[in-house]
Amino acid sequence: MDARTLLDGLDVGLVAIAPDWTIDEWTAPAARLTGLPASRVLGQNFWVAFPTARGTHVERVLQDVLADGQERQYLWPARAPELSGLVFETRVTRGPRNYLLLLFRQVREEIPAQSRAAQILTAFETERRLYYQLFSALPTPTLILALDGQVLEANPAAVTLLGLPDAPAARGRCLSDWVAPSQREPLTRTLREAVARRRRARFTFETPGEPPREVDAVVDNVDPHSAGGRLLFLAEDVSTELLLQRKLFQADRLAQLGALLAGVAHELNNPLAAIAAFAEVLETDAASDEARESAAIIHSEALRAGRVIQTLLDYARQRPQLSTAVDVRDVVDRALALIGNQLRRARVQPLVAIPDEVPAVLGDPQELQQVILNGVVNAIQAIESTGRAGRILVSARRADGFVVLTVEDTGPGVPSEILDRVFDPFFTTKGEQGTGLGLSISLGLVRGMGGRMWLENVEGGGARLLVELPVEGARPTPGREGAEGTATRPLAVLLVEDEPAVRRGMAKMMERLGHRVTAAEGYTDARARLQNPAPAYDALVVDVHLDQGRTGFDLFEDLRLEGRGRERRVVFITGDSVSVRTREALARTERPVLKKPFRLGELREVLDRVAGPTAPPPLRG
Repeated sequence: MDARTLLDGLDVGLVAIAPDWTIDEWTAPAARLTGLPASRVLGQNFWVAFPTARGTHVERVLQDVLADGQERQYLWPARAPELSGLVFETRVTRGPRNYLLLLFRQVREEIPAQSRAAQILTAFETERRLYYQLFSALPTPTLILALDGQVLEANPAAVTLLGLPDAPAARGRCLSDWVAPSQREPLTRTLREAVARRRRARFTFETPGEPPREVDAVVDNVDPHSAGGRLLFLAEDVSTELLLQRKLFQADRLAQLGALLAGVAHELNNPLAAIAAFAEVLETDAASDEARESAAIIHSEALRAGRVIQTLLDYARQRPQLSTAVDVRDVVDRALALIGNQLRRARVQPLVAIPDEVPAVLGDPQELQQVILNGVVNAIQAIESTGRAGRILVSARRADGFVVLTVEDTGPGVPSEILDRVFDPFFTTKGEQGTGLGLSISLGLVRGMGGRMWLENVEGGGARLLVELPVEGARPTPGREGAEGTATRPLAVLLVEDEPAVRRGMAKMMERLGHRVTAAEGYTDARARLQNPAPAYDALVVDVHLDQGRTGFDLFEDLRLEGRGRERRVVFITGDSVSVRTREALARTERPVLKKPFRLGELREVLDRVAGPTAPPPLRG
């Protein structure tokens, strides 16, 4: 009979451990008693195969036998789940070449099943299984570490974080294998300090083929009374949270940049408008080719500076290029068709009021459909909260160079105290059912298409979501360099501009077009001239920002309230093209706007359009 057959026939298990702690022998009885096949342990480091023995009395016994060669024994519970409640007696001796030989046997016969000791062991094993199940079920990545950072155990969430196939693949490896090289020393220091008190730290985990992950770790000694100690390492992956924080911080910085640029644009565009106006007039009336060329260069460079400012403003608003013409009615019909069942279940009647003459808008049809869907779904949920049937009206109308799309519901409306927060990321009134991202994302999409979006309450109940998008083909067409010629007919124009250089330049441009210009230096001066019954004005060119405390919108409102229709002759000029307040006020007036600096051709076109080719006699003051 050979040695292998003899060993496999014993009723005790035999394990041989090399001086480097590699398991060189694992007999068939050892596999049967422990539930671990030889293929799982042969060739492995003993502390990797049995990480929970590290730092316990088992390690002390093995080290002592290795040191003095004296035979020793210890008791250890069975690992196999089907053998729970059983205990093994293990005898340790030192063999040739400093090999450790472990002979272990079951001590079942010494602990009767009905004995008090067996019941205690069973209760202990039941408790151990419960804690292990809790450890495995934790959604937070959790590891049990030795003091040197060796992984003794990892729950499924930790296995995923480390990019491994299973927990055995983590056992025995050092946690520093996954930590960025620059953080390995801080990790070692954190583990060392965690023996005495709980430590918190942030580490970057790196796994092949995956982006680095930021981890907030809590490290605590869960076995402080043991000489070896056990460290619990809770690792919360905060990569997504940090990414969102960075994006929100970037958005806040962009908002601050936009506010700063709005002020800078106004201060720069005014002198640029004056320079461009005088240069274009000089270019047109130059007596020599050399003078004409010099004026053309000044004019071209002033306009180039204006375009640079506009590019900065566009960047601050994160506005990409608009894509294609979009049929609003078609997109609305497709959006409503997608949620027809939801509308019926909620007892909500959808109504569409979009006249055929509403033009196409510039944008992305898929993104616009997403915006409409989100608005309609929010409206459905608002109506459902009332417990009654309701109605949603989707309408559209043209407002100068824009189309205003409206989604109106008969729900309870939005509390006034949160009306200005509904577009904030993660703000929701739906509790756990809402993400707080729907309107925020929709706002970003609308801005990306060059539009704006706002929410208001409807008098008598309900809310109204408004989306304003530019009309396809409504982008301003630049005039020719050094455009010449006069207007289709001379007009009487009242120019209201508070900056003298800009006012003089604008007046020169209008006179060059053949118009009769009356210049007012501010709101008070303009009001006085408008109260004078003569002369009459075909057009009023009004700067948005006038005297301190007064704006062009105040003058427009005065004209509207007098009820004579003179507000319809107003053309606004402005150097502030990014301020939300200015854009919203301009949109409400539904009047043409010239952005400083502008060309002579643009001025001629807008004045002809406002006055009309066959306009009635001018309205007198």
